[in-house]
Amino acid sequence: MTPLSSQPDWDGLQRFQETLTHDQFVHLLDEVYTVGGTAHNCIKVEADYAEIRTTGQHWIKLKFAKDTPKPVSKYWRSPGDLPSNNDRPLAGLTIALDPGHLGGTWAKMEERWFQIGAAEPVTEGDLTLRTAKVLAPRLEELGAKVVFVRSRPGPLIPLRPDDLRSQARASLKARGIYPILRTYQGPADPDKEHSITWESERLFYRVAEIHGRANRVNRVLKPDLTLCLHFNAEPWGDPTNPSLTDIDHLHLIINGAYAESELAYADVRYQMLLKLLSQSFDEELGISESVAHSLSETTKLPAYQYNGNNAHSVGASGYVWARNLLANRLYHCPVAYVECYVMNSRDFFDRLQAGAYDGLREFNGVMHKNIYAEYAVGVAQGLADYFRTARGMSKREK
Repeated sequence: MTPLSSQPDWDGLQRFQETLTHDQFVHLLDEVYTVGGTAHNCIKVEADYAEIRTTGQHWIKLKFAKDTPKPVSKYWRSPGDLPSNNDRPLAGLTIALDPGHLGGTWAKMEERWFQIGAAEPVTEGDLTLRTAKVLAPRLEELGAKVVFVRSRPGPLIPLRPDDLRSQARASLKARGIYPILRTYQGPADPDKEHSITWESERLFYRVAEIHGRANRVNRVLKPDLTLCLHFNAEPWGDPTNPSLTDIDHLHLIINGAYAESELAYADVRYQMLLKLLSQSFDEELGISESVAHSLSETTKLPAYQYNGNNAHSVGASGYVWARNLLANRLYHCPVAYVECYVMNSRDFFDRLQAGAYDGLREFNGVMHKNIYAEYAVGVAQGLADYFRTARGMSKREK
């Protein structure tokens, strides 16, 4: 089990019996979620069923559909479930906006903050929240009901880092960290990752908070789509004397590309299977490709390229990647996870200092809206384009 996770409800997978054919299951398993055969130790595929390792050496059997797959029970609606509506393409949809990170007084702890001299600090959690509040009315004009996963700076959960010190010690010990230190001396301390204080903070903002947001999404909001809004960054070094870069880019992430080491955890295996069997991939890919196209036209940013093995390119645009993140794994509905701009690029930094101006201004020879409006316009247009095409598609095809 990964830290702070809940025991999997393996019996809950019974509702997915005969909801996918053999070929559909193999396609999703081998080309999206476990590229390179990373699930061979825990999922065995036969002609009529898959055997799935649960806990220890216990296995369950998932039967494939022989003819027409049974419908999947889920709380979110596919665009094919909705009638065509070209004027208000998001009508009838509930869209949750999840502004990434915490912002405010928590930004330094979560290492999403830097400042140059007396200039406006760059704080990702505040940037994402401001962008979400600009985006929301645009989506509502297109017909959506908009709900916020986080609507103010700070965490959703009542837990704080000090509440997680025993779990932090256990986490360090389980990973073989030695020596284990009580605390650390600031962000530049080379031994900070050996400290209980740093680990308890990491578990707080990177794990417990995301679990809290997932509970809100899945049990309270129950949206048809969640948009996770983020800003990217290149390494900036000392946050009080950061390095700026000429690099800038854009990409979107959907769940997939699980490593064999990740699937060794029972809760991760279970959550991956929930994503696969809920069949949200096609919609996530379609939405992400459409938003990527619109944002690339609006921002003029090139696509980001992963060089490691923790992500796999999907789709045709080059902007969309499958990657296993906690949020896009735990949220049961389709998720589009947007990483737009590089916060420590010179262009972005200059544009941030200009604030939320009206109209267009020139930066490095290019005319731009302010960053919040530009981000919001690109996302809203991409969603409108996708849902205009996809709404009622299955009914028209029939």
